[in-house]
Amino acid sequence: MPAIKELSQPKKQNTFGKSKAQEKIDRFKELIGARSNFESFWQTLHDYFYLESPDINKSYAQGAELDAGYLWDATTLESADVLASGFMNYLTPSTSKWFRLKSKNPKLSENKAVADFLEDVASEVYHTLNRCNFYDQSFPAYKSSGVYGTSLLLEEEDLEDDARFFNLPIKQVCIVEDARGRVIEYYIEFEYTALQAATRWGKEALRQELQDELDARQDKKHKFLLFIGKRWERDIRSEHKSNMPIQALWVDVEGKVIIEEGGYNEFPAMTHRFDKRPFVPWGFSPAMKALPFARILNAVAKTNLRAMMKRTDPPIALPDNAFIMPFNANPRAINYYKKTVMDSSKDIFAFANYGDPAFGMQGVEYYSQKVKGLMFNDVFLAFEGLGKQMNNPEVYERINEKMTLLGPAVGRWTAEVSNPIIIRTIGILYRRGKLPKVPDEMLDNPAYEIDYVSQLAQAQRRSELNSLVTALTMTGQMANFAPEILDGVDPDKTRNEVWGITGAPVKVLRSDDEIQKIREVRGQKQAKAEELAIIQQGAGIVQTAAAADKLIAEAAQTGRKKFE
Repeated sequence: MPAIKELSQPKKQNTFGKSKAQEKIDRFKELIGARSNFESFWQTLHDYFYLESPDINKSYAQGAELDAGYLWDATTLESADVLASGFMNYLTPSTSKWFRLKSKNPKLSENKAVADFLEDVASEVYHTLNRCNFYDQSFPAYKSSGVYGTSLLLEEEDLEDDARFFNLPIKQVCIVEDARGRVIEYYIEFEYTALQAATRWGKEALRQELQDELDARQDKKHKFLLFIGKRWERDIRSEHKSNMPIQALWVDVEGKVIIEEGGYNEFPAMTHRFDKRPFVPWGFSPAMKALPFARILNAVAKTNLRAMMKRTDPPIALPDNAFIMPFNANPRAINYYKKTVMDSSKDIFAFANYGDPAFGMQGVEYYSQKVKGLMFNDVFLAFEGLGKQMNNPEVYERINEKMTLLGPAVGRWTAEVSNPIIIRTIGILYRRGKLPKVPDEMLDNPAYEIDYVSQLAQAQRRSELNSLVTALTMTGQMANFAPEILDGVDPDKTRNEVWGITGAPVKVLRSDDEIQKIREVRGQKQAKAEELAIIQQGAGIVQTAAAADKLIAEAAQTGRKKFE
C-alpha cells in the first residue's frame, strides 16, 4: 500500500495527458458501465418493493414517479417498510441508548473517571444524533439496504446541528473497494441549477456559461461529480483542507474542470451491504430472494381479482337478435329488446365461469407469508405468531432466537456504518470543543472501542448471558451441599461481566475506592457488633452465675431455718 509522503509533490498529469477532472469523469463512466446488470435488477426491485425511491434506469416527469403498474397487492411495499422500521427500532432506536464507549485498555476500563468520561462523550454523540437528521435518513438507508442490498450515507459537518446526514440514492453513486472488501472510493453524481451551484461554491467559481445562466435565472440542471477517497500524497505539516487525510474533489462534468478541492479528517461516506459476495462491491438483499414470490403473489392477486369481479358482476349471455345494440349492463341502464323474439326469464343468463375467490385468497395469503418471511417481518413482528399461553420469558427467548438470524447483516451494519458514524461524530465534536476534558489516566492511551447495546445487538450476545446465568444457577445448587464452592466465584467480576453483556449504564456503579471504603466501614461495624455480642454474652453469663449464687444462698438460708 502506498505510504503517505511527508512533503507534497508537484501535481502531475497521467500518461495519457488527461486532466484530473477528465480522469475522474472517465472512471465514473467506467464504473457505471460495469454495474449495468445490477441496474436492471434494481429497477425491478424498485417497482415491487420501493416505489418512493428514485428510479434506476427510467425517467419520469416530476410528480409522476410513483408508477404502481406492476402491483396488484401491496404486501411487498409493506414488508420493506417493516424491515426498515424493525432495523431502526431494534438496532439504532431514537428513544434509547444503542451503543456505549469503553477503553481498549482492560485496566482503564475499570477506572471510574475513564468510564464516566467515555459515557459523557457517548451522551454528547447521542445529543448530536438526536438533534440532527440522523434518524430521518437512517430509515431510507435501512430500506435501501433491505431492497437493493446496498445503502449509502454521507455525514457532513453542519454549523447549527454539528452534523448533517444524506441518504444517497443508489442510482447516483459508484463505489470502489480494496482487497479487504472495504469501500475506499466514492463517485457521487449531483444535479444542480446554476443558482444552486452558486450558493454552494460562489459565482466566481463557476464557468462562464453557468454565470450567464445565473444572471438569466435559468433552471436548467447540470451534472457535478464528487469524488471521495484516501489522499495518498499530502504535506502532513499543513492543516489546509487540501492536505486532509481524505480527499474530496468537486468536478463540473460538462466543463470538465475541478470546481473545488477539499478534504475530511474522517471518511464521511458509509456503505452497508446486507449480504456480501467476494470481489463484488455491491450487496445482495432479502428482497432479491423474495422477488420470485413477489411476482407470483401479484399474478395470483390479479387473477383472483378477476374471479371476484366475475362473482360480483358475472358475464351474461344474450340472444343475437333480441336487443337493439349495443347492450348496456351498467347500473340504471336502459336497453330495448324485441318482446316477440326473447323470453326475458330464459334467454338472459349468467355464465358459470366464476372461479373460486376463496381458493385464490388462500394463494394470496400463502405467497404473502413467503414474502414477509424472506423480508424478516416475522422477526420484527414476533408477537403476532406467539400463543397466548406462553409466559414472558418464553416469549422473549423466542424473539431473541429469531433476531440471531440477522447476525451477519447486523455485524456488517455496525462495522460499515455505525462505527464510522460514531467515530466521525466524535471527531467533529472534538474539533468544535464540545467534548469533556480527557482524564489524565487516558492521556497516554486514549484508544477506545464501541460496544453496541441495542436489543438487536444484544440478541447476538444472548448466549453469553444465558451461559453465565446457567453457570451461576448450577453453582448455587451445588453450594447447598458444598458451601465452600462459592469461594471460587468473584462477585465483582461477575457483576462487571453482567454489566458488560447487558450494556447497563456504568455511571450507577461505584468506583473501586468507594467500594473499598464501604466494605471497610461494614467490616468495622461487623467487628464492633461481634465484640458487643461477646461482651453481652459475657455479661449474661456473669448475671446468670450471680443469680445462681443468689438462689443457692437463699436455698441454704431457707434450709437452716427449717432445721432450727
